[in-house]
Amino acid sequence: MVVAFDIGNTNIHIGLYKGRTLTRKFVLPVSKNVQAAKIRRIFNDRRLTGAAIASVVPSLTKQVIELCKRYGLPAVVVSSRIDCGLKYAYRDPLTLGADRIAAVVGALTRYRRDAIVVDAGTAITIDVALRGGKHLGGVILPGMHMLSACMQRNTAQLPEVAVRKPKDLTGKSTEECIQSGIFNGTMIMVSGFIKELKRKYGKSFFCVSTGGSGILLKRYIKEIQKYDADLCMYGAVEIYHRYAS
Repeated sequence: MVVAFDIGNTNIHIGLYKGRTLTRKFVLPVSKNVQAAKIRRIFNDRRLTGAAIASVVPSLTKQVIELCKRYGLPAVVVSSRIDCGLKYAYRDPLTLGADRIAAVVGALTRYRRDAIVVDAGTAITIDVALRGGKHLGGVILPGMHMLSACMQRNTAQLPEVAVRKPKDLTGKSTEECIQSGIFNGTMIMVSGFIKELKRKYGKSFFCVSTGGSGILLKRYIKEIQKYDADLCMYGAVEIYHRYAS
């Protein structure tokens, strides 16, 4: 059994995989005290044979690697430094986030089609990849919660608002106007990028969303065909089996 870690800026997703099947999942918030005791309890499972780590938080990556060493588990840390089955158009692949690599690998191996992967978390990333394993690049946008906090932090009078779909495109209060700008603006941007990427490459991409806000994007963006909550962990496990075999 392999334990997979998807360590983001807001949450840590942990999955126990028997082969490629997710049998149990945990979600822990990222904080200064990262509930190390809960993570250690997971490592006490004697069925574990290894760990797959896709992380964008270096300090937490280091902590999980240390736990793997303590429990004698081989760990595969996702990055372009290892063979993930991808070829990169990125000028410097070392700057490509592990979460993006894992999500693309997950999409290509699970759906076996040219893919556009939209990962909507703290930030929103859009990655384009061909079925044969060519990563073509992508787009990075601020996430909706980040936009709300940023507007409040950088203005004198605008409030931080709850991220939700407003009743109307045209707000009738400052709060509704901000909500429309954040929510509807994000949907229009992501939808527009997907359309332009399909036009640019002239391909009928399979479009999948993941991440904490990915289910909202799937609901309101018709170009997104599938929401896959555990895509990054699945991709990390695929990379583990490829690299560890």
